[in-house]
Amino acid sequence: MFKQRGHGFFCRCEGCKMKRRSSLWYMGGLLSLFVILIWQILFTLFVVTRFNVFLILLLMACVVIGLFRIIF
Repeated sequence: MFKQRGHGFFCRCEGCKMKRRSSLWYMGGLLSLFVILIWQILFTLFVVTRFNVFLILLLMACVVIGLFRIIF
C-alpha cells in the first residue's frame, strides 16, 4: 500500500538534507517566512486580533518545521 518510491518530502537521508541546505529556493522561502513572522509580531504589538495571533502560530510552525527538516 505505501511503497517506497525513492526520496520524498519526508526523506531524512544525508543527500536530501544536503540538497535542502544548499537549495536557494528552500532557504529563500524559509527566510521570507521568518521575515513575515517578525513583521506580524511587530504588528501585533500595536493591534492584537485573533487572526494575527493565529497567523503568528501558523508561521512559527512553518519556520520550525522547515528548520527541523534541515537539522534532522
